[in-house]
Amino acid sequence: MESSESYRKKTERIRVRIETSRYAVTGTVHPPAIAYRSRLSDLLNQKEAVFLPVTDVEVSLLGDPSIVEYTAPFLAINLNSIETVRPLEE
Repeated sequence: MESSESYRKKTERIRVRIETSRYAVTGTVHPPAIAYRSRLSDLLNQKEAVFLPVTDVEVSLLGDPSIVEYTAPFLAINLNSIETVRPLEE
């Protein structure tokens, strides 16, 4: 079994802000480290995926992002509930 450290070395990390109809979610997504699937758009457009796994999550109400409602080490967001996603780091 691989350690989480070796797994992290094999994946890219993209810090993102995800907005649903009610919430703003800031966190990290981990697209696979293979060339044709390493872009954020590829991760969002996977036909077989229903949820987007996000780590190091902060959730706030969309109208007031200064107040963090809760934090979590992991959150799976239904792709159908996502309205916008943008990378925070280039």
